Amino acid sequence: MLLSCSSPKALPPAYLQLDSARVVLDRDTLQIEAPIDAWVYPQGRFLGVVEPQEYLPIVPAEQQPILLAGGVRVNGLSALRRPYPFWQFDTLPFALAPEQTYTYRPTYTYFADTLLEYLLREDFESPQLALRVLPGTPPGRATLRRLPNQPRRGFWAAEISLPPATTFEAETATPFEFPKNELWAEISLRGDRNLGIGLTVENRQTGALIERQVQLILRPPEEGWGTFYIDLLPWLRQKGTLYRYRLYLTSQSDSTRPATIYLDDLRLITFRSG
Repeated sequence: MLLSCSSPKALPPAYLQLDSARVVLDRDTLQIEAPIDAWVYPQGRFLGVVEPQEYLPIVPAEQQPILLAGGVRVNGLSALRRPYPFWQFDTLPFALAPEQTYTYRPTYTYFADTLLEYLLREDFESPQLALRVLPGTPPGRATLRRLPNQPRRGFWAAEISLPPATTFEAETATPFEFPKNELWAEISLRGDRNLGIGLTVENRQTGALIERQVQLILRPPEEGWGTFYIDLLPWLRQKGTLYRYRLYLTSQSDSTRPATIYLDDLRLITFRSG
């Protein structure tokens, strides 16, 4: 005799498609150039990570609330992804029904300034810059200047101009201590040359230079802006709490051609301690 048994019928899912995210930055709502993943939490429990335009089945469909965390490609690397720690959750504003497909564009907002500390907030709208340019390599001299030339937002961006066979070096004018919490850099770029990102390491007591070291090479898009989210804490842990630091930027043109990089919205963010 053959015995047959029937398994419970699977619950029908709802399908959620998430469009490219927007981020509220200093009262401007921006379409972020970097791919922003959505980390999805029905009823506060993690379900999965969705890239822009992908679909995610939600089972059971009636779960509420559905929280969305904006996730970034750490240091621009697709293989390394994390929810960005300084953005608040977005909440899906409508209920789902089984066997239906829904599309939603998340909007992520930074935590309030009472919770965040900005060690650097440079949007190049003011003539007083938070970066200082270091002496370049002859025969030319690299320059950094503010220009109203297709900024990412606002009215101004910075132009890094490199004559042939020239090195550009700059660092933040104000040093910072080893942080007690996470520390990230945000930077938006466009141009025809790579930009190196790293740290200037100084004696904590005297300010004497210890070293300037490149940790990451960023390739900006030549058309349109690209935004990068950089986790600085692993770099800082290599040196520890005995030093103070500055964010370090560098690039080099080739021997025959000039190069140009545009820079906007450079920020260093951590959580306030205590």
